[in-house]
Amino acid sequence: DLWIKAAGGVHKGRVYGLGSEFSSSRRSFGSGGSSSSRSSINQDEFEVLNRRIAEITELYAQERAEEDRRREEEERRRDEEMRRKDVAFTRVTGDVESLKAQLNYLLASGGFLVSRSPSCSNKTKE
Repeated sequence: DLWIKAAGGVHKGRVYGLGSEFSSSRRSFGSGGSSSSRSSINQDEFEVLNRRIAEITELYAQERAEEDRRREEEERRRDEEMRRKDVAFTRVTGDVESLKAQLNYLLASGGFLVSRSPSCSNKTKE
């Protein structure tokens, strides 16, 4: 009866989801014996299945926890990599700006002459 209740009861003379062992005329695994022996077999089987369900549920929970841990670790690594890249980008940007300022200062001070190559001057005349 526990199996029938777990499956949702008898519908149209059948217990759906429990296989051919269950029909409206046969409601237990045993085909003979006393009602109490069939009941104890069903109860034992029910307990075994409940333990197995608990084991599977625990394994699933452990797998989910491990998956969450891996995901968090990967996210932490990505965040750290992005932080390193941001620092490097900021440093390079600062270096470029510093070089621009130095170049502009040298050009403005007349410290060296900038001559154009003939190919550049020909292009500007055309």
